[in-house]
This record gives sequence, C-alpha cells and structure tokens, in this order.
Amino acid sequence: MYGLNRKLLPAMIVAALAVNTAYGQSNDDCEEIQGNPPGLYTTTDEGRTYLSKDGEVVELAAGETGFADKNGVKCITRPPKFLDWPCATDAAQSRMFNTYPLEDLTSDNKMKEVVERYFDVPEVIAPIPNWIDGEYHGIFSYSNIIQFASPEYWYLPAEGVPILRGKRPHSLQIALFVGTNQVVIDNYMLDPLRKDLGTNELPVTFVFNDSNSVPISYFGANVSLEEVSKAFNERAIKVADVPMWWQGDHHLKPTIEEFEKYFDIPPLDDIPADKVALMEQDLEEYAFTRKPIIVVMFAESGTMSIDQPQRVRVAASMGYTSIPTVIQFIEQDVQLARCGPGTPTGSSGVSGSTTPIGGPTVPPGAASPPDPGEPPASGVRPPPPASPS
Repeated sequence: MYGLNRKLLPAMIVAALAVNTAYGQSNDDCEEIQGNPPGLYTTTDEGRTYLSKDGEVVELAAGETGFADKNGVKCITRPPKFLDWPCATDAAQSRMFNTYPLEDLTSDNKMKEVVERYFDVPEVIAPIPNWIDGEYHGIFSYSNIIQFASPEYWYLPAEGVPILRGKRPHSLQIALFVGTNQVVIDNYMLDPLRKDLGTNELPVTFVFNDSNSVPISYFGANVSLEEVSKAFNERAIKVADVPMWWQGDHHLKPTIEEFEKYFDIPPLDDIPADKVALMEQDLEEYAFTRKPIIVVMFAESGTMSIDQPQRVRVAASMGYTSIPTVIQFIEQDVQLARCGPGTPTGSSGVSGSTTPIGGPTVPPGAASPPDPGEPPASGVRPPPPASPS
C-alpha cells in the first residue's frame, strides 16, 4: 500500500536494480560525463537506489543519477534529458507552477514574500527539499511564522504519544493551499519544536500543494469518508497528504459503521484465530500509533479500497468505535504529480458553494507580532478538533 503513495516509476527503477545492491559510498564527487554513452542510467525520485559492480557500490539519494557500464559504476552530475520522463513532457510542464530559487527572496519579511508569490503568480521555490530526510527551506523566526496562525490543520497526529518521537524531522512544515487561499502552520509541531530546539528560530519547510488540494479541516471537524469521496469524484478535490502515516499521522477517524457501509469487513469468526491474536497484541501495545488504516480512492472508477479490513474487525471487537485513517488518491495525474505542484489536468482549482473563505494572509505593510520570548516549558499545544472516538 505504501507504494501507491510513493509513485510507480521509482519503484520500477528500484526493482530493476534489485539484483546487485549493497550499502555504498558518499556521492559528493559525482562525475560529469560527455554525451550519452551506452550503459545503464538510473534516477532516484524518493528513497535510495544502489548500484554495485565488482565490489564497487554507489548509493543514490533522491534527485541523484547513476551510470553503469563495463568499466564500473558512478554517480553523474547531470542526467540525460531522456530520463526526465514524465517531467519533461508538455503535459507536466503545462501542469506545474512556475519556480524560483530561494536566493530570489529579497524582502525583509521573506515568509510573507513566499506566501504572496505562491498565491499571486502562483510560483514555488525550487528545488523542493526532502523533508523526510531532514532538509528544509530556511530558518525563520517565530514572530514571522505566527503571523499566519490559524486553527486549520491538514492532518491529525497519533494520539497518546509524543509527536517528536521516532524519526520525525525536527523542522516545521507550513502548508500552502492556493485553491482555498490558505496558509496552514503545523500547530502540533510548533511549540514542541521550540521547546526541543530551545530557540524561536526554527527550520521551516514549505509544503506547496496542487490547486485542487485542501486541508482536511476544509470539511469541518466531523468529516466522513462519504464527504471526502464525493468531493474527489464530483469536484476533483483531494485532501493534502499527511506528513508521516507510518508514524500514526492520519486524516480522519471513520466509525466502524462507515467502514461496514463501504467495505467488506469480514466477521470475526472468518479470521484465523492466530491472526486475530497477533492483531490484538499489536493493537493493545501500539493501537494505531504506528500505522492507521489506509483507504485508497480511485478517480476513474469512483471506487474505494481498504488495506486491512481484518484489522478493522479486530479493532471493533476490542471496543474501538472509530479508527484513525489515511486517504490516498489515484487520479489521472498521479505520475505527473511527482514532478512538482501545479494545477491538474481538467481542474481549475477548488470551487463551489462549500469553498471556505480564504485563510490567513497578511496585508501589505502589516506589522509582525511581538517576540514571544523564551520557548515554552511545556510542549503541549491545544489540538484542533478531531472526529469523535
């Protein structure tokens, strides 16, 4: 199921290279090659790829390109144009927003400038950092961040565990939604991050969303699978990706009755006893803090699928009335979406009577809020409303 969200092309590349893999060297000294000599070329979209030949190993991180021939393997500085599929196609280029480098920001309030350029043009900073690997756009002060404060949210974190546990990156995400004119700060991370870093100067990663993406709070506190599915199928609206579903982040908490309405949830007696015992043990120890239920919505067929119906039934037998759930979307532009944010084919953005009033923006010349002083002693911040348990 994870592969649905990580796109198909890089998975195919990794599979083709799976015969010879090993942990490798740093690629700080990538080489430049002339022309397009015959050999094996690889690109890495997300995650890592490894090339190995005669004990020599090259590890390719996201955005890097490898080359292998009879003489060995190497990381190369410039990928051939033929590897830039589908991002070099007219369809991808016409879909994508304009881009600019971070160095182009010249105003005293750079965060405000990023927001205005996204909403007014729209254009986004390139390259986009890999947040999962700890990359970020830049350091911004709390006073500049908080000017965009609002109660909106695009995900719900796992309940009952610290948000900064595990491998969650220590940088603040700020999500921008051009379709609804909203800037949404990750309120769950803001104060815990200030406390953990001991400073009000925070690393920030901007998350630029497609024009048909909305935060889950767009639907209100008690959003249902039916509402999200209807918006996707009738108006091509999708909710923004959660940051880390494999650490319990989720969109909503549908009831058991909702799952039974839309999916074939087997009776408990139809599940092998040994599987029931293992799922009960896992739920007792971790609940849904390591993985929520994943529902995939398909644009062309208008259908939905669920990844673990048996786990839903076991959870219901243990007293769960609602279950943390992540929604993933398969649409016509799923391949092109990896090339960068933009306006999908056949979509002009979010529209309709249920579109909310635009989110927080800062008028020209607005003063920044006063400095908040020392980071808080407690990492607790009131969460936005969640669906009932």
